[in-house]
Amino acid sequence: MRPGKQIERYSSRFTFHCLQFTVHCLRIRSQVLFLLFLILLSHSGFSMNNTGKVNPSLCYVINSTISITVSGGSASAGSINPDEITIPLKRAGRLLMMEARIDNETGNFIFDTGSSRLVLNSTYFRKYVSIEAGERGGITGGVASVRQTKVSRIQISGFACTNILADMADLGHIENRRGVKILGLMGLSLLKNMEIVIDVRHNELHLYRLDRSGNRISPGSKEFKSDVSQKIQMYQDILFVCPKIGGKILSFCLDTGAESNVISSASSKKVMNTVSITRRSGLVGSGTLSAEALYGTLNDFVLGGQQLPQMQTIITNLDNMSAAFGLTVDGMLGYDFFSKGLICINLVKLEMKISFNKSE
Repeated sequence: MRPGKQIERYSSRFTFHCLQFTVHCLRIRSQVLFLLFLILLSHSGFSMNNTGKVNPSLCYVINSTISITVSGGSASAGSINPDEITIPLKRAGRLLMMEARIDNETGNFIFDTGSSRLVLNSTYFRKYVSIEAGERGGITGGVASVRQTKVSRIQISGFACTNILADMADLGHIENRRGVKILGLMGLSLLKNMEIVIDVRHNELHLYRLDRSGNRISPGSKEFKSDVSQKIQMYQDILFVCPKIGGKILSFCLDTGAESNVISSASSKKVMNTVSITRRSGLVGSGTLSAEALYGTLNDFVLGGQQLPQMQTIITNLDNMSAAFGLTVDGMLGYDFFSKGLICINLVKLEMKISFNKSE
């Protein structure tokens, strides 16, 4: 073989091996970039399902202001707070609100145990970077898209949380009905591993940090003296209790954002026979739609072995809510329930205690 041909052959081989090396480097680079993407995504608080799509899909119900996480992760929040703190509550009709500061925005947030996480009013947080996160369906059947974002810090009196995953929704209908500016809903996930005492009579919310056994950390804190004690269950970061009505054990969620108690119109005849109907009216949901509802009184509501008299309620269809949870929801306990006394909820022991007002 002539020297020129041999050099040309070696040159071709060298070029081929260089190309192979370049392709190999590009493959490694793409894998590294993909790993970095996953790490950044996990730190941002968003979760992905097996198909690579962002979870979850969501459902909101507002007369209650309940916010249900149907699938996917919960809020990722960090906090350094005192052992006990008292947060003043405001009133807008039967809505319980607190003043909070998110980044540079200060305003009213509805205290809402029926919300699985923090919900921001999209009207005031349009500039926040957000992603699509499914749809929401209301108690009246309306459906709208929901977005998610991340909040770097939220401050409520002396209580603070950082790096919180939040939902964004249009809450203008609540503002219009109550004539007050509302920045969002304060969900239950911000208060994990704490004991909360809701004092509607004195417009206060008391928070207590707990140890792993569910006992208050503060040495000077007095034990809550109760008239009734009842075990609670947590599902999708929403609290449920099991009252007895008409001899039937039902499943009710605890929702401080609900302006009234609610019972499902699909309840058995034995349950409905205990309800005295007082009037008929329209029910405003999470959008512009409305649904018909009956108003009445629960005459045989028993919780923790104690009968609670004169429990006002709305009777309406809760099929949308049940479908969102994936379980049957028989009703909600709202303002009419929480106004009956001091309500203490231990989120470690999953226990609720009630100290009734003297008039009760």
